[in-house]
Amino acid sequence: MEVEAFIFDIGNVLVRFEVGKAERTLAKLGVQRPDFAVLAALGRRYESGEVDRAEFLAALREALGGGLADDVLSTAWQEIFEPNEPMWELVEKLHGRYPLYLLSNTNCLHHEYLVREYPVFGKFSDGVFSYRAQMMKPERGIFQLAIRQFGVRPAATVYLDDLPANVEAARGAGLRAFVYRHDAHDELAPTLRAQGVQCV
Repeated sequence: MEVEAFIFDIGNVLVRFEVGKAERTLAKLGVQRPDFAVLAALGRRYESGEVDRAEFLAALREALGGGLADDVLSTAWQEIFEPNEPMWELVEKLHGRYPLYLLSNTNCLHHEYLVREYPVFGKFSDGVFSYRAQMMKPERGIFQLAIRQFGVRPAATVYLDDLPANVEAARGAGLRAFVYRHDAHDELAPTLRAQGVQCV
């Protein structure tokens, strides 16, 4: 069966991220060695849609000892990304030949920042995001939601994600899913050619 569409994860696929950037930003603001286990748990609640932006920022402020304004906290939380340019080049090759979609565990602060700062996201027709869906990968339901929302045939749709658990769940939902490693990007083109994608 020919490939008819692509679904992309975001983090460590379209962009790379480094949580340490947030730590360094916070350190400049006087926050010393924040408890990243607490921040990770809070971030997961935000990504899952359990808390909204205002609740997240209030809880983040409290976790960091108070005193930081919403815009300062937002900037520290957002500016952890950098382009994965080889993948952007691939998106350019695929765009116009295949429908392109997004499926990501993310939150509204990250989502808004990425769309604002990186034009590559304008190449995608639609997306399913965990904070809106109130489900997170690797839950089967979020993949089923994406398939319905995008109107794709799973067996004809390539899905790329950096986490093996998510790829396994995607395959369980019928998608043609592959693990992507940004440090081994050159392995992707042969994989896609083997699926019949000749423009890469």
